[in-house]
Amino acid sequence: MVNIQPKTLFVGKNLVFLPSCHSTNDIASEIIQNKEFIDGTVIIADHQTAGKGQRGNVWESTPGENLLMSIILKTSFIKIEHQFNLSISVAVSVFEALNSFGVSNLSIKWPNDIYLNQKKIGGILIENSILGQKMGNSIIGIGLNIHQTKFENPRASSLVLEFPQMVFNRDAIAEKICEFLEQNLDVLKEGQTNEIQKKYFDNLFAKNEKRLFRTSEGIVEGKITGVTENGLLKIISQNTEKYYNIKEIEYLFDD
Repeated sequence: MVNIQPKTLFVGKNLVFLPSCHSTNDIASEIIQNKEFIDGTVIIADHQTAGKGQRGNVWESTPGENLLMSIILKTSFIKIEHQFNLSISVAVSVFEALNSFGVSNLSIKWPNDIYLNQKKIGGILIENSILGQKMGNSIIGIGLNIHQTKFENPRASSLVLEFPQMVFNRDAIAEKICEFLEQNLDVLKEGQTNEIQKKYFDNLFAKNEKRLFRTSEGIVEGKITGVTENGLLKIISQNTEKYYNIKEIEYLFDD
């Protein structure tokens, strides 16, 4: 049983815990559709039978060993053209939460995966509803590998695998994510996004490193130089700056 008590005004104050469900994001969507929801509601499950990842992938997670959570937010204060700032804020919040426990060597892989020692330990899936020219509601899905030790994906890892000498508490990590997210949402509401954007860009995985990518044009070599305001990845390849969305490019690794 999960029991979180974050030091926040609204994020995480209303908790829904499920031993098992198909997807916490789907449960969040059902809550929104069925009744007037409480802003900042958090859904946490021990196990997902159909966890979602980016690009339609399945999120791999052993029951009871990781943090599987979704957060429902009212995001009408964000303009549609600035919605990538929400993605940045969530990624930075997870980064800062882990950092507060002494986890080092973290990075954020575009658009919002959490990497530790160049391996993926966390993923974020955001589903937005649009009302006119503004956002309506947002469902923030966060999967974080904490105690799992075996993965089919060679690029996946967990906190306990990378820091075996440390003890990690799922509830405490969830609380910190809620706290940092609320702080960063306040920054967004005030329109002061430069600080959050700087944290994101400063910790961007593989930034300014020459590496290979698979694109619609084939395999290209280039350097990541940044991300545009609407979330496109900027790469310099053969002295030309190119822009890609998430469906147009894939990072390639040696192993």
